Amino acid sequence: MTAAAPLTTTRPIARPPTAAWRAPAALALVAVLWGVTFTVADGASTTMPAADLVVWRFGLATVLLTLATRAAPALPRLLRGRAIALGALLGAGFLLQAWALTFTDALTSGFLTSLLVVVAPVAAWLMFRERLGSVTWAGVGLATAGVAVLSLHATGLGPGELLTLGSAVTWGVHVVLLSRWSLPGHALRLARVQTATVAALALVVVTLRSCLGGHLAVPVLPPDLASWSSVLFLAILATAAAMVLLSWAQSRLSGTRAAVILTLEPAMAGVTAVLAGAAVTGRVVLGAALLLGAMYVVELGSRR
Repeated sequence: MTAAAPLTTTRPIARPPTAAWRAPAALALVAVLWGVTFTVADGASTTMPAADLVVWRFGLATVLLTLATRAAPALPRLLRGRAIALGALLGAGFLLQAWALTFTDALTSGFLTSLLVVVAPVAAWLMFRERLGSVTWAGVGLATAGVAVLSLHATGLGPGELLTLGSAVTWGVHVVLLSRWSLPGHALRLARVQTATVAALALVVVTLRSCLGGHLAVPVLPPDLASWSSVLFLAILATAAAMVLLSWAQSRLSGTRAAVILTLEPAMAGVTAVLAGAAVTGRVVLGAALLLGAMYVVELGSRR
C-alpha cells in the first residue's frame, strides 16, 4: 500500500464473516453508553468549559488506549492518515455538542443528534454512490419523523439546537467514512489515533481561548469529586471502550445501517434524562417509539 493513495480511495464494502448479531449488538452498546453521556456531560458542563471537558475526556481515553495498543499491529500509513481525518470530524462533533449543552438540555440535544441517520445515507450516496433500498429509506423516514416529534417546539431552534445539528452533520459523515475505512484487525489503534486527534483539537481550542483571554493555556481541572467521576466515566467507558467497539463494529456494517442503529443513543438519552428528573410527555414517548421502530425496520431489511 503506497502513501500516495488519496483519502477518498476506499476499500469495497466486503464485510468479514462473523456472527450476524455481534456487530449490531456492539454498536447498540455504544449507543447506550453515548446516550447516558448526554446527562453526564450536561452536568459536567456546569462546572467546566466545554473544550476543557473534551480535552480531559479524550486525553485520558488516549492514555488508556496507548497502554492497550502496545502489542497491536501498527497502522499502515494510509489508514493512519484516514484515522486523523476521522478524528478531526469526531472532534468537531464533540466540541459542537459540548458547546451546545451550555445552551440546551440533554434530552433535546440527545434527540437532535440522531439526525445523523438522515445525514449518513445522503452522504453515502453523494460520496460513494451507495445504493439504498426502500426498506432503508423507510427506516430513515421513521427516524426523521421521530426526531421532528421530539425536537421541534413552539420556540423554534435556538443556538443549542443549531450547534447540535452541526454535530449531527459531522457525525453522519464520520459514520459513513468509518464504515468504509475501518479494518477489524486495526480497531484498537484506529480508535487511539481518533481519540488523540480529538484531544489535540480540543487543546488547540483551549489554547486559543487562553491566548485571547490572557490566561495560561492549561485545561481547567475538574473542580470536585462529582466532576472527576463524570470525566472518568466519559473517558473510560464512553470514549476508550466505545471507540474500540465502534471501530470494530463499523468494519462489518454499512454507514447507513450503523447510523440507524445509533438512533438508540437518543432513546437512551431520553431514558437517562427522565431518570434524572426530566418530564415524560406523550411527545417524548411517541418520538422514542418512532426512533426504535426505525432501527427495527432497517435491521429487519438487512436480514432479508
